[in-house]
Amino acid sequence: MHKFLFLILSLSFVSCSVLTQIEGVKTKQPGFTVVWSKNNDPAHQTGNMPIALNSPVIHEGILYAGHNDGHMQAFQLENGRKIWSKYDDSDYHSKPVVYKDWVIYGTAKGRIFSRHLLTGKSQYIVDLGSSIETQGVIYKDRVIFQTRNHKVFCLDVTTGKILWTYKRSVPYLTTVQRASKPLIFKNRVYIGFADGSLAAFSLEEGVILWERKLSTGSKFVDVDSSPILFNSRLFAGSINGELVMIEPNSGEILRRFPYKISRSPLVHGGKLYVSTIFGEILKLDKNLMEESKVMINKSVLSSIIPWKGGLAVSSVKKEILLLSQDDLSIQSTFDLGHAYSGVLGELEVGENYLAAISSRNRLYIFK
Repeated sequence: MHKFLFLILSLSFVSCSVLTQIEGVKTKQPGFTVVWSKNNDPAHQTGNMPIALNSPVIHEGILYAGHNDGHMQAFQLENGRKIWSKYDDSDYHSKPVVYKDWVIYGTAKGRIFSRHLLTGKSQYIVDLGSSIETQGVIYKDRVIFQTRNHKVFCLDVTTGKILWTYKRSVPYLTTVQRASKPLIFKNRVYIGFADGSLAAFSLEEGVILWERKLSTGSKFVDVDSSPILFNSRLFAGSINGELVMIEPNSGEILRRFPYKISRSPLVHGGKLYVSTIFGEILKLDKNLMEESKVMINKSVLSSIIPWKGGLAVSSVKKEILLLSQDDLSIQSTFDLGHAYSGVLGELEVGENYLAAISSRNRLYIFK
């Protein structure tokens, strides 16, 4: 199956071979103080610029992030001192997850690694056969991933034993190179797929309980935004469809909203914040009425997360923003230094720090 990098992103990275400018620090307003940063650009040939799709994770004073030369690394959060680095022989497309004393993550070559948080010692390695596109979701000693070839794997989080799998048949030749991170709620697993569907599975055996078609287009119908819960209802959508509200037990579609999304909405402070592929952010109240709607920029918004009493927002082109939670006005801007740089993964907040990996493989830590 022919797969494309995210449609919008493809347009943003035209003429990559001419990029020579190194990303800089350009803060328009106080708010983004760079504590430390790393240039994680792997060796590459001119005209073949590697693009970072992965995200960092913060846990108890340590930041874990994949370097796309094939190493998973752990850094002291406050000063960037390297604690350990382990070679995995692959780049990374997702985000690690922490479970007890272990950091668990997947690689673009399809392997799952579980390593000790403080030493990097391997607990297990499991080959799933295709690029790991999502962060693992842990629930009741199980961890669930979705891979690029539309398979879902449920593993024993302690041993790595595969407990069940599900393979989705996707007839579309044009799909987005991303996947929906599973949501687990009341012993059910909810996952979006590249054929425009959302499905519910039993956690124990992986039996499909229901499935619903959310997008009916002819291409790029992927439900890549991870489903979320708000007011006991599921919300999911695709870049070529609408944001949909669903009853989680039956799968009944209750309402559709005219928002095209590529990333999950944020539930925060009793509000629902929705980012669109057109650079808009909407703030909805508990009754799903629009309180605010602001155009942030004209590119796809890739991540939104609470930080410093506001909302940190990243896009696929050039900027990370700090917004007011009240009216969504821009309070501060961090310029990544080049029009073709952006954040394609997720922002991470922990212990009052904000972490981001830019598309050009720069790791930034802000305070």
